[in-house]
Amino acid sequence: MLTHTYFLQKMLNQAGMQDVEPDIYVYNIVPDLLAIHPQISPAKTHILQRSLEIPQQYPKSIYVILHLFVDDLSHHGHICSDSQEEFSLNSQGYSYVKGMPLVQSIIDIHKMTGKDIAYNEAVYQSHLIIEMIYDLVIINHLRSYNTIEILVEAIKYTVNHKMHEFVDTVKWLYDIHENETNDVMKNALYFITKEGMNEIMNIEGRMKLYKDKFGLHSDQQLFYNTLKDLFERAVDLIHDDELFFSETVQVIKNYNNFNFIKPLS
Repeated sequence: MLTHTYFLQKMLNQAGMQDVEPDIYVYNIVPDLLAIHPQISPAKTHILQRSLEIPQQYPKSIYVILHLFVDDLSHHGHICSDSQEEFSLNSQGYSYVKGMPLVQSIIDIHKMTGKDIAYNEAVYQSHLIIEMIYDLVIINHLRSYNTIEILVEAIKYTVNHKMHEFVDTVKWLYDIHENETNDVMKNALYFITKEGMNEIMNIEGRMKLYKDKFGLHSDQQLFYNTLKDLFERAVDLIHDDELFFSETVQVIKNYNNFNFIKPLS
């Protein structure tokens, strides 16, 4: 969520659009935000047609589509022709290409906990680690742009001032009931805080997220050392932290949907 927020901040900043309504940052993380709800899967929130026609009454839907475009470039290396494509071992997406050197270590770490993992799943997890660690690589940029504070305040602003519009837009996009959207935003207020986000802005915090997500737990020092080495290698793999942003903008600005990016050309 922080990477998406930072990318949008930077796009708007370079286009000379600093005075924007805060809720656009919430729309920009909707595909990940809605997945907070146990009944809403990431598959559902990422399946939208990329060529979706945005009606006048739901103009901020464009920021949801922008999120999907960035995800497509991270996962596939190109914008999906219609909706989210299937996972491919040969993906040329940024996070998969960067993550490939981590695959064998992921397999080894699972073995340490007595678990078997298929090669395909290890490849999938490698891209997740790259995405998890990316925030740490660009942390100085996040701080200079006050990205955490901007995102936290955007959520508060949406809940306090724009929930009716937000609920209606999410309903149109995903056919998700108002009660579910309200639950998501209540949880967002609770979980997405400045203190909570700062607590995981380090390798230890990201390691814990990874271990909890995949049930990888061991008291062995070797396991801890190997996992930490894995995450430190992931940091080293992202040696040019601005490369993905610059490549992303070059692709996205060629799409007529995102007029606010055009001044970058």
